[in-house]
This record gives sequence, structure tokens and C-alpha cells, in this order.
Amino acid sequence: MKNSIVIMLCICMANLIFCGVVYSQPGAEQFKQAFEKKMQQLKPEEVARRTIKYVEVIAGKPNGAYYPFKVTAYIHDYSAGYPANRYYGQTCVGKMDGWKFDMLKDDYGEWTVQGRMTVSGDDKKCTPNTAAGTEAIPLATLPGSIYQPGKTPAATPDHTKQASGLYIGEYAGYGSGGRLLIGMGFTLMQDGSYYNLDKKEGGTYTYDPQKATISFKNGFLNGQVGKNVKPTGFDLTNTIHCEPWRP
Repeated sequence: MKNSIVIMLCICMANLIFCGVVYSQPGAEQFKQAFEKKMQQLKPEEVARRTIKYVEVIAGKPNGAYYPFKVTAYIHDYSAGYPANRYYGQTCVGKMDGWKFDMLKDDYGEWTVQGRMTVSGDDKKCTPNTAAGTEAIPLATLPGSIYQPGKTPAATPDHTKQASGLYIGEYAGYGSGGRLLIGMGFTLMQDGSYYNLDKKEGGTYTYDPQKATISFKNGFLNGQVGKNVKPTGFDLTNTIHCEPWRP
């Protein structure tokens, strides 16, 4: 045969495990690369330099196309201030202690990270700098290591198409304009059941990976059929979109 044939073995137990293109599980170095990119994009304008020191990055069990990681790290933000006015900025340190994040492929096939990205409250400490160019909290005093691109062999780029699948877990419903819809939250269970967030009303669902649909029976979603099912969510109606809930 001129073209090689790739046989994909899809194990569909109770229609819960997705069939389609599966990415190899990303490792800690791939996570750090994607996490660094996201955190630098979110860096406040007044912060002149943001550095992340990783204490621990642990990969968890994949959920569809979502790859969870538990992270302990320090976020070191240095602001230069305005030395001419004798204001030397401040240094802020935030700690992520065992925070959970998810890695997944975006619409362009690139790894991205989802989760709580902002450190605040008791997890963050800011101290005024005492002189120009001086860090009130020196980076060297923080535990952990800095991710250095190129120091660790990068994984082979994966140029396959976005995987199809169904996320198992808690969902939120959004209306037009991305408005969160109160009362539309629900949780999909591995055994084919679902229930609302109060756990007082629920039913069953059936996922069809070939048609990319999810059909609900009984409960408050009885008769509803979600379409365009992807790891990032599905369309319940023309005006309601359901996505995995990320607090």
C-alpha cells in the first residue's frame, strides 16, 4: 500500500473514554515552559522583572485531554519604581503551595495552562525596596530552581490535530457574552450519571464520540443534547455553552 495505515484502538467503556487523537502525556519541563509563558503574559505593567522558582511540579492522572499538575512555586516580582523621585519600587513574593493546574492543547495545537494564576492575600508579601536596583526580598533567598529553556531536552513537537473527547467533572453554563448562568452548573460522573451542584437532582448521560454529542436523560437536563463536544466544553443550545469549571 502506498500510504501507511494507522490503526487507532479506542476503548470506549460505557461511552465515557474518548476516542480520537491522543497526545503523549506532557512532563514537568513542558509544563514549566507553558506556565512560564502564561505567567509572563499576565505580569503587571509596573513589574519590571518576574521570576519563578519551582520547588515541586508533580504530574497527575489525565482526564480526557486535560493533564493535571500540582505545583509548589514562588513568584518573585521586582518593580523598579521611580528612583528620581526617591521611590525605588517594591519586591513582591507570592507562594503557590500545592496549587492544581491543567495542561491542554489550544485551538492551534500549542500547550497552554489553565488554573488560578494570581497570588493574593496571605500567600503574597510585598516589601518596599530601599535603593535603586535593590531587591527588598532577594531572589537568591527563595527555595527552588529557575526554569532555563534549552537546558533540558525538549519533547518532540506534536503536530497532530486537536484531540476530541469529553471532560469528566464539574461544568459551568455560560450565556451570550460569556455571562455565567446561575443554576446551570452540573457534574458528569465516570459511571454515566450526572447531577446538579446541589446534588439533589440528576440523571444519566450518553456520550457519542463519533457524532461529538452528549445526550441527557432524566434530571433537570432531561432531553437536552449537547453538540460539538470537545475537551474544552460543548454547546448545550444555540445560546448556552458548557465548559469545565475552573475556580
